[in-house]
Amino acid sequence: MLLPGNLTVATHLLGTPAQPQLEGVILAFEDVSEVPYRLDRCLTQWRMTGAIHQVRGLALGRFSQCQSPLGIPSFTVDEVLHDRLSNLNLPIVSDLPFGHNGPNAALPVGVPVHLDADTGKLEFV
Repeated sequence: MLLPGNLTVATHLLGTPAQPQLEGVILAFEDVSEVPYRLDRCLTQWRMTGAIHQVRGLALGRFSQCQSPLGIPSFTVDEVLHDRLSNLNLPIVSDLPFGHNGPNAALPVGVPVHLDADTGKLEFV
């Protein structure tokens, strides 16, 4: 089952009555205007709460306008995503066409999907 959302908003729902059921879902995350250290904080929260270990896979869209201000040393968004997600033993597909800016694929909540990390595809079934 697909559960798309904005990473920062979804992180704020963790541990609240509004947190959706996460067991067995494919999370689809994107974000906008968050610097890399804030994305790192969100992903660390998912790891520390154990919520990320309930999901079956991750589909990553665009992280628009998420670079650190010029002159401030920082990891890139790609470096943060790799550091926080690569050792989870989950299928992960990135650079998918959804997010706040640019063309957007429709990602309906709750539809069955197949995530293939080998081919880099997220497909509706």
